[in-house]
Amino acid sequence: MNEKDILLSHALDVKEKCADNSVITSTNFMSLEEISTVKTAERQFSEYVTTFYYGGYEDAERRIALFVPKFYDVGDIEDYLKENEDENPLCILRLKKDKFTTLSHRDYLGSVMGLGIKREMTGDIKVSDEGADIFCLKSIASFLCENLKKAGRGSLEGEIQSVQKYNAGTEKTEIKFYSVASLRLDNIISAAFNLSRGTAAEAISKGIVYVNSSQCLKNDFTLKQGDKIVFRGKGKVVLYEVIGENKKGRVHINLKRYI
Repeated sequence: MNEKDILLSHALDVKEKCADNSVITSTNFMSLEEISTVKTAERQFSEYVTTFYYGGYEDAERRIALFVPKFYDVGDIEDYLKENEDENPLCILRLKKDKFTTLSHRDYLGSVMGLGIKREMTGDIKVSDEGADIFCLKSIASFLCENLKKAGRGSLEGEIQSVQKYNAGTEKTEIKFYSVASLRLDNIISAAFNLSRGTAAEAISKGIVYVNSSQCLKNDFTLKQGDKIVFRGKGKVVLYEVIGENKKGRVHINLKRYI
């Protein structure tokens, strides 16, 4: 079995346990590519189970698959977990660094991996001037909190928090104006990341571009206001506003880029 088959088999086993035992079950964290693989099997057990992809906050890239029995009648999964914290498999490890060291995402991730923790056990790492919030499975939170005391050359202090304590407003973003020929995906990628349209089209065909957490292989896919685009290895943007067309037919837009 290749890696995709193993991932899919594991996800289906977890989903089957939800259907058989009528309890909420979940996978480990997955990348956008892995989520796209698991989505191919969503129809299996769909009569009994609702599938959600959840990373602890709205714009999370790394997410778990959360399988919920149909009779729970869950609407918005984030609202449900706010009201039922004991059923949320995720939490935040909030790290505060010393005042003398500048640390990057790579520093924090490297320290986690240095403890022997597999990447699938942790989700997004949100870095701030004060430290970082690491989304993780509750099952490893205490171990991380007790043992993650250094990153790079900096010292750390950690505490475990509910995911509700995460403040997305601390993320650094910028909004920039662009004029594009159309709202095709290749046009937006080209503008947002300062690439030729041919290079943008090549990236899309390689499967490294995601729209709203799903892999998109169509250059001519038409985006709409609010769509989130992730270009693996390059960054993330949101089609923040479609302003309208000018007299020459070009579309004026604002893009929000995460920096």
